[in-house]
Amino acid sequence: MSTTLVGEEVARAGAAAAPLGPPPRRPVHALTGIRIVAALWVVLFHIRGNLYSEFPGLDRWVGPVLDQGGLGVDLFYVLSGYVLVLNYGSRMGQRFHLGASGRFWWARLARVWPAYVVTLMVAALWHGYLLATEQNDPAAPRDFSVLSFLRQMFLVVQWTEPDSDRLTWNGPAWTVSAEALAYVAFPVLILLVYRFAAVFSARGLAVLALACVVPTAILIASFGTLYAPFLWMLRIGGSFLAGAVACAAVQHLRGSSRERAWASHLALGVVVVMVAGFFAADRAGLAHVTPAFAIPLFVALVGALGLADRHLARLLSTRVFVVGGMASYSVYLVHMLLVEPVWWLQGEYDVLAPGTTGSAVAFVALPFLIVAVGYALWRWFEEPARRRMKAMGAVRATAVPTAGDAARAARR
Repeated sequence: MSTTLVGEEVARAGAAAAPLGPPPRRPVHALTGIRIVAALWVVLFHIRGNLYSEFPGLDRWVGPVLDQGGLGVDLFYVLSGYVLVLNYGSRMGQRFHLGASGRFWWARLARVWPAYVVTLMVAALWHGYLLATEQNDPAAPRDFSVLSFLRQMFLVVQWTEPDSDRLTWNGPAWTVSAEALAYVAFPVLILLVYRFAAVFSARGLAVLALACVVPTAILIASFGTLYAPFLWMLRIGGSFLAGAVACAAVQHLRGSSRERAWASHLALGVVVVMVAGFFAADRAGLAHVTPAFAIPLFVALVGALGLADRHLARLLSTRVFVVGGMASYSVYLVHMLLVEPVWWLQGEYDVLAPGTTGSAVAFVALPFLIVAVGYALWRWFEEPARRRMKAMGAVRATAVPTAGDAARAARR
């Protein structure tokens, strides 16, 4: 999970003014909790081949779901669009203001950059060590150069590339660069969403939100892949805008008990339909077009969870999911930095070779290790660094007193 990438701000969204209508009546914890589900979906996607190899027959039971784990990125983008409108809509939606845009960009940089830079440096050490010692790199980047490092450091590496294959030294980091592009566009995008919200009803906005991802769905179905050249732009742009418009649709609702109940039923129903669709498409040999119907369902799911208060929403609002959601960005960033060394060790030590007990234990334990390391990075670095960077942005220039100022003060 760009993946896109808003973390604990979702849990505080209830305190933020809504862009339209009355403010939310409670924190939207479910939208935080679902983040760790999306992050772990991506993690399992990247090690699914190892799990299938170590546990024959597992693919029949969970393969149709794990094989679509790359869609966790798209879910993150829908979430990001939704939550940024929830947090910034009332402050930035009425008119463009350069100062407000600058504060927004700094807050976003404070949110994504510290943990991103740490993992970039770890990835540089890892790939640099393997290159310097002339050892096999299981996921060698296609460009290990100073220019590539600078492009990654400044979050622009994905902007001019048609695809993400081996582009970033830390595999999932391409999504952070892609979402940075969405952040750049957000001050203009929110003006558009705010004006849509002024003239459309909740139902009209819901239809519009789904329409935002229709072009993506059509092209995915046509190409049969998520990774056609420059399709990442449409995936991010469409999902991000869809999430933003979905938030505006929810803000039109009163949040009555009946509406929350229907939203709860919808969220649960969407998940059931999605999982059933994964299995049905797999059985029919159509797994390659599964994302074409899954991404629109993500829009419905996020919109429903923004209002729901029972069933799935209640589960995702429990402490373990909310804390996991807060740490999900760090979990997402570290996962390939732990997976790749295990792949490398498999070629170095017989005890971890594919097909051994050591290999089976390693890949069962790996998701738990990834969560633990990601939590530690969030708890002791990402969150403190974010707060310090936000404090830096709040500092106002103070005039240095001159000798004349001191003399005038003395005369008073």
